[in-house]
Amino acid sequence: QATREAIKATARRQMVREGAAALSLRAIAAAMGLTAPALYRYYKNRDELVTALIVDSFHALGAALEVAGAACSPSDFPGQFTTMMAAYRDW
Repeated sequence: QATREAIKATARRQMVREGAAALSLRAIAAAMGLTAPALYRYYKNRDELVTALIVDSFHALGAALEVAGAACSPSDFPGQFTTMMAAYRDW
C-alpha cells in the first residue's frame, strides 16, 4: 500500500509539472528509481492509475465538504450550503 501511495504522489507531482496529458508510467518509475515493469505490479496501466487519482480526489473533496458542513448548525441549511460551496471553491 505504501508503494501505491508513493506512486500516486509521484504521479501528482508529475501532473503539476507537466500536465495530466503527459502522465507517464515510465517517467514515474524513473523518478522513483524503479523499472517501468515494476509499476505494473501496482497498476495495470496508466488508466488504472488515473482512476485511482480521481477516486482519491473525490474522497478528498467529500471530506472537505463534510468538515465544512459540520461547522454549521444541523438545522442551518442555507449556512451549510454557503459554507460547503465556499469549501468546494477553495478546494
